[in-house]
Amino acid sequence: MRRLLPKINPPAESPSEADAAVQELPLEPAVSIPESPVKGQIKAAADLAESPVEPERRAKPLPELPLCFMLSHVEPDGPVRLDGVKLALTELMGLELDAPKLGAFAGLLNACDFPLQLLVRQHPPDLERMRRELEDVQPVDLPDQTREAARSQRRLLAELESREGILDRRFYAVCEEEHAQELRGLLARSGLSIHPLEGEPLQRLVIAAALGGSPARTTRDGPVEVQLNQRSIKLGGRLARSLHLSKWPRSLAPGFLQQLMATGAPMDIALHLGPIPSEQAARQLEWQKVRFESARSLSLRRGKTMSPEAEIALEDVSRLRDNVQRGRERLFHASLSLTLHADDPDTLDELTQRASAHFAAALGQLDPLPFRQREGLLSTQPLSLNAVAHWRTLDTSSVARCFPFSPPDLDTRSGALYGIDMRACAPIVYDPWDGTHLNANTAVLARSGSGKSFATKLGVLRGLCRGVVGYVIDPEGEYADMARSAGGRVLSPGVAGQGMNPFVLDRSDPEELLQRIGSLRRLIDVMVGERLSAERRAALDHALASYYARPSGRTGFRDFYRFLEGDDPEGLAKLLRPFASGSLRHLLSDEGDDLLHNEALVTVFDLRLLEPELRPAAAMVCTETVWAAAARDPRPRLLVVDEVWSIMQHPEGAAFMVSMAKRARKHRLGLQFITQDVQDLLSEDHSRTITGHSGRALLQNAAFKLLLQQDAAAISTVADAFDLPEDLQRWLISCPRGDGLLLAKGERFPIRIEATPEETELIEWRPGRH
Repeated sequence: MRRLLPKINPPAESPSEADAAVQELPLEPAVSIPESPVKGQIKAAADLAESPVEPERRAKPLPELPLCFMLSHVEPDGPVRLDGVKLALTELMGLELDAPKLGAFAGLLNACDFPLQLLVRQHPPDLERMRRELEDVQPVDLPDQTREAARSQRRLLAELESREGILDRRFYAVCEEEHAQELRGLLARSGLSIHPLEGEPLQRLVIAAALGGSPARTTRDGPVEVQLNQRSIKLGGRLARSLHLSKWPRSLAPGFLQQLMATGAPMDIALHLGPIPSEQAARQLEWQKVRFESARSLSLRRGKTMSPEAEIALEDVSRLRDNVQRGRERLFHASLSLTLHADDPDTLDELTQRASAHFAAALGQLDPLPFRQREGLLSTQPLSLNAVAHWRTLDTSSVARCFPFSPPDLDTRSGALYGIDMRACAPIVYDPWDGTHLNANTAVLARSGSGKSFATKLGVLRGLCRGVVGYVIDPEGEYADMARSAGGRVLSPGVAGQGMNPFVLDRSDPEELLQRIGSLRRLIDVMVGERLSAERRAALDHALASYYARPSGRTGFRDFYRFLEGDDPEGLAKLLRPFASGSLRHLLSDEGDDLLHNEALVTVFDLRLLEPELRPAAAMVCTETVWAAAARDPRPRLLVVDEVWSIMQHPEGAAFMVSMAKRARKHRLGLQFITQDVQDLLSEDHSRTITGHSGRALLQNAAFKLLLQQDAAAISTVADAFDLPEDLQRWLISCPRGDGLLLAKGERFPIRIEATPEETELIEWRPGRH
């Protein structure tokens, strides 16, 4: 094998040590590239999907798939190349880019002893299946205005498929089948979520990678025209252009490929890696070190000094040799290729300029591969084949900084659209009740005027359009008009005819009975407006247990009050008299049974008629009533508690909310609590009766946290609670109304809330506004 001496690159702040230390060792491709006609007709889908799987000992027939795609056939668990090598494909989930993940990825590379291809595909999303599902689950009794809002959401999904810059990004790892289990084990240990591809998803991916576009849109019928040109390839009705990174940057910054993907271009990026044995790498580095030292000695004898570049190269090679010998670093043959996709030549040229400018800014250079477009296209296929056959030697740290599995996305293609991911340029779609999340709870923290009420109303509206029953505890009457226009109902606790009965429960479940007795005890503690003494709390607990131990019959607050009056040595009945015969006698009544038997699409509990000191008790009554409905008939429900801090101010109210957040998942209830008093919720002032420990416990039991615009005085508290870096802190202070940060599954997603005009009209509806 011919050895080439490397060029000495200029110094950099974070040099790629292997670039200056190791000579280039070109590798030949594993398969020779046969000649192919310039233009031809192929049947891509039928050949991939219907090629028979031959027994291992039987000679395989001549492949029907044209040689231009270098495939023999696709078996159920992996494609087979023309040279007979069977491959294994693994889909990976994206991760947030940070130092620990880079370190874990570098550890994966150090343990890899076989060739590996890392593939990133980003293309316009396909949301057709989601649109059909939304139409199928839509309730039949929606009012006309709500039905039009649901229809507009499906139109928005269709518009996102063709909107410029909105992309679907997927990550893959490809290797030979014999190394599949080892690779998947390494990927899992490095913190990546793996999903082996088999069957129909595998076939669709192979077809889509060859022809471009989304695997979900790939069709199996009809021939596809492939035309090779000097600097592009025509695949059916679309154009593709393959490029190769011929000159690597002198230094690689973390997230190097992430910034390329953020340009918003449909593309396929392939990073081929071939590990160099450590013994061979150490010998080559030692030879380089001796070479540089000899050159320095010769210069000194002649009365000259080495150039600064040569001195830096000597330091690099010495340090890299030591790291290789100690096992901290490895050397890899690396090759980076990308294929851009567009509908017309002008767009393709524009995308090419964007990609070239990205590499040029880092002192890299892309090769347009004239007359070698086919080789470039093959290099970005899931074949683990570098058909361009041009390699560069990199060390582990440099390869790890590429880290192609970022940024993450939150697009499950099931549930509702919650917004647009501004960093990944992808829709944020998920279903809190699909069982893949810890719970369906959401915390919304924002300053006044940041759009938290609008975002909450939009979530409630899109939920009810797919059958999720919504309840809102509204202390200021902000949600009443939206509920009426959406076909829901508005209840005013304390008004005659609109009472509730949280004392109804199922006594056949001992666990549920014990938990509900504790909740009712806390509710009564908040109702009386003072913390009960130990004796009174014990008497109340005894009274509740005795009350529910009676033979089954109708239960309610007034019935419990009469039971309590019969034997009340602690005077509890006197404390509860306003709720039995006073001005609040309609708050707790049997009228609430209708809420349990005849649920509306959305119900708003309007508390604005109550005095501020009575609203926490009323909010707890409403919450307990919704919990009774959820315990009786578990189904997806959403309970929104606005200004939750008004409840959290009371020790018993805080304990009640934390308990509710922990138990909601059991009955498929999603708890969404909103507050603008972020500092109060998260404070650590131990001089107060209730501290931030309960607020933080409430947040810990929320699988989703939505942070909208924050006040500068509270950003340090928020940053400490959610471990936010300084750049995100500055962004949250100045981000526009409706933008924010969604925290879910341990990742951060910059989100933009987007509603259609029809949804906005319904959310902001006011009686007589027109």
